[in-house]
Amino acid sequence: MVEYETLLSDVSQLPLKARRRTLRLFWKALQITGNLPASGVADMLKYVLHLSTAEATRIEEETLYQDLIVSAEWIAIMKRDRKGLEKDVRAISIPEQDLLKEVSRSGKPLIFAPLHMGCFALPFAKIMFDHFSDRRMLILRAREDRPAETMAMQRISEMGVDMRFLNIHHKQNYFDAVQFAKEGAVIVMFIDLPGSYGGAVRVDFFDKPIRLAMGIGSLARLTGAAVIPLYVHSSVSGDVVNIGRVFETYEKGPDEKARVASIVRRHIEDSIRFSPEQWHMWPRFHEYLDMGQGEEAA
Repeated sequence: MVEYETLLSDVSQLPLKARRRTLRLFWKALQITGNLPASGVADMLKYVLHLSTAEATRIEEETLYQDLIVSAEWIAIMKRDRKGLEKDVRAISIPEQDLLKEVSRSGKPLIFAPLHMGCFALPFAKIMFDHFSDRRMLILRAREDRPAETMAMQRISEMGVDMRFLNIHHKQNYFDAVQFAKEGAVIVMFIDLPGSYGGAVRVDFFDKPIRLAMGIGSLARLTGAAVIPLYVHSSVSGDVVNIGRVFETYEKGPDEKARVASIVRRHIEDSIRFSPEQWHMWPRFHEYLDMGQGEEAA
């Protein structure tokens, strides 16, 4: 998004719906003039989702709009004042409010298990403010540190919602996360990462065998936490937080690992089936494949 840096900086100062509409008009102008940059994911979309060339191309074009609004949201958190961000949050809906109330009242350890879909920062802040205001949220990362996103989280924390990233590349930080969860912190662990991130399990993903990182099972077992799969759907009108099947796991062994992997795989498939253009991992999908599968996809 470097080529659109000035535009994103200006647009991010607008209210949420206004900036989404503005970026949609910009995206449409690029599409009409034939200037939409190709992300190179159309062929992978055809291979994985069994799409026609026309449909794969349409979805590939829509991924650029998603990239634009996600970039704008991170900048908006830094540029909008507190009242502006509070108004932005009104454009976020959570249909399963009753479930979150029930989990909050239980007081038990909790792990949110989202996908890399939509714009997650403000929706997570709304969840914490509405239901877990007396707890903090730790968003686990295994490798990458992104300074701009870290600064945005610090800004949210300054507004009274304690959210921060915790890089668990170092083993001690992982043990700290387990302890924090037992002490009441809400943990966020993304569940749609390639197997190279650890705990790899082979699953059939849209009938294609892939290797998926499955650290969520171990973390849930060590913390005794309930796991809430979710994804954020972001559109011109705002964001919707969609919650999947809540589960817990207390046992070890291949059968239990397969059960958890099946729940996670179904949640990922259902989420992507609903809005494939919003999954940000398409450009990295080759990382999920074995060498032979990668050659087949190519």
